[in-house]
Amino acid sequence: MNASDALIALGMRLSLTHRHGDQLFDAGKFQAAKALYLQEVHKIVGAGAIVPGVSDVSCGGVIEQVYIDVDPFKRANLFGCFMGMARCFRRENNLEMALAWCEEVNSLYRSLYHAAPHPMFDWKDYILDMPELTFNYVSGLCLASEIFASLGNSGTAATRRWASITTTVSLPDAHQTPAMDAVRNTALLMKLCESRHPDPQATHALQASVPALQVRGSWKRLHVATLGGVTDGRENFSSFIWNSHMYVAGGRRTGMGPWYRDIWALDLAKLDAWRRLPDYPVSTSGMFLGWTILVHNDTALLFTGRAAVDVLDLKTEKWSSFTTTYVPTAADRAAGVVGSWPYPGHTLADATMQIVGGKLYVFGGAHRTTSMGCNLFMQLDLATRRWRRLSGTVRVTEHGDYSCPGPRKSAASWVSPDKTRLFLLFGSFDRQAATMHDELHGSDESFGYADFWSWSIQDETWRRERMAGNPPCARTEMAFAYNEKLQKAVVFGGYHPSLSTYVLTPGKEIGFDYSYFADTFVYEAASASASEIEPTLSAPKWRQVLTPGFPTYRCQAHLACDPATGKTYMFGGWTNSQFIPTRSKLLSRSFGDLWELRMDVPGGHFEGVDVAAEARVARAGPWQRCFTCAAAGPWKKCGGSCKGLAFFCGPMCLREGWKEHKQIHSCRKA
Repeated sequence: MNASDALIALGMRLSLTHRHGDQLFDAGKFQAAKALYLQEVHKIVGAGAIVPGVSDVSCGGVIEQVYIDVDPFKRANLFGCFMGMARCFRRENNLEMALAWCEEVNSLYRSLYHAAPHPMFDWKDYILDMPELTFNYVSGLCLASEIFASLGNSGTAATRRWASITTTVSLPDAHQTPAMDAVRNTALLMKLCESRHPDPQATHALQASVPALQVRGSWKRLHVATLGGVTDGRENFSSFIWNSHMYVAGGRRTGMGPWYRDIWALDLAKLDAWRRLPDYPVSTSGMFLGWTILVHNDTALLFTGRAAVDVLDLKTEKWSSFTTTYVPTAADRAAGVVGSWPYPGHTLADATMQIVGGKLYVFGGAHRTTSMGCNLFMQLDLATRRWRRLSGTVRVTEHGDYSCPGPRKSAASWVSPDKTRLFLLFGSFDRQAATMHDELHGSDESFGYADFWSWSIQDETWRRERMAGNPPCARTEMAFAYNEKLQKAVVFGGYHPSLSTYVLTPGKEIGFDYSYFADTFVYEAASASASEIEPTLSAPKWRQVLTPGFPTYRCQAHLACDPATGKTYMFGGWTNSQFIPTRSKLLSRSFGDLWELRMDVPGGHFEGVDVAAEARVARAGPWQRCFTCAAAGPWKKCGGSCKGLAFFCGPMCLREGWKEHKQIHSCRKA
């Protein structure tokens, strides 16, 4: 070791004061350890700093300037202190605070990107060549993974442990220590990747044991009296609810067609039949795929990338359109706008849109000159019918931009309860398409974002938000909606383009380079009873909705909330059927099923839900639940007078469970 290396090593040892706290932790003195960790943290970040950070209207976010400015030795010490706090709270079984400190580790990690020579996109990994720092970063991911797994959030558990390996595997040998390998635990990762998300063998037994992070729920399958219309299945369609009617428009049956330009309506009170309305009449707009329809003043607005916005009058059921204008500025030209219109080819698909304050906001999506996704963010004033660019570029640039979300398509979005912020969640950047079309940032796999942003409507600035609480993992093409009555955003299902799934059934072994989801989450605003002692506990956060049964794993489904009743509905979607072993003869399939989500919250329509009964009979995605042993699989239904209310995995369980099933469900042999 030369003199310079020796000096660096000495500086590191003197800076890592968190190790004194580690000694207290090892001795089981958790309160004393936390006091020391906090003392050292405030020496670095200042006595008045709120740590762990919180997100609210006035402050918060992932990026903290103090973390960007701190020197490497102090940053390494902060990593150690944050991990120490997380471990202490984990040992005290305070899972919410343990996860908050793990998220603080992530905030500190994201600040490292600002040390790079150029702003970087999220699909690039960046970390300083400091093994101590790397070890604590990985420890934060894996501790969070352990906690999420204990809560039944298998998807986020898998992606956190997956990231601990993929972000560090190419680091120098000094980082690849036996201690690092033990923390990353590839065997545990393999086990997590063998699970579907949620795990069909576990959902019936999950309890909302940590109410701050979990909420009980129930998925109820709704049956339309008359089949036809959209019941055959739809993917890549549009939907909305108006006047307690669900509308479904466009889309396709499969990737091979047929392609639709129709629109159907269903009375959610009657569930009698889907009724066809006049078809979408504009033939020059391209295929009706990946578009968004939004309700505004008893009309449905459809923006397809053209200067004309199409309008369906929901009372008269007649189509019309109005013309909009746009005058590009010099900044717009610098952002890639060519000519007089921001969307090349006058096309746009897979963007996310919201209406708030009389303005239509449009983010991302694919257009004529990029199928990967962009981060162009536009606003249309619906009164003046004039567009303006708020942020982003028409096509992806060479370097990233930390002031706004990266380029993507199929993101989720919603508006805050007070109408001051617009939230943007996840999505994907199609790097495979970049390779095929010789564009920047091509790769052999697409990138699924794990980020969460909000736009201040007043200040017109973006803020990267923390994934507080018990959040969903990175995904794209998920169903999402905001329930105004519950004041909660709901997210269901979706698809991760690079999280592997393994099926190790003897004789049927198969691996997938992707994952489909059927889990459910809600994002809630800040608690009304804010805690001055611990602000983290009253901050906005995620909770997982635990349901004994659930719809099949899928992407491209749609969630919609009825403003009149507060009910939340889910329709349609698509899955690769090879992902479901019982459907192995089919390459893919779309869904035409309708579900209602009920949650154990005020106004959540949970009355009458028998959770214990559902745990015995509710379907677990594509599989049935054995009434006797609770195993999920392709079981045979009861042949008695119950008409298949219960399923049994074999003759032994049928014999053992028949008497109870007969008593509970009044079943008789047919």
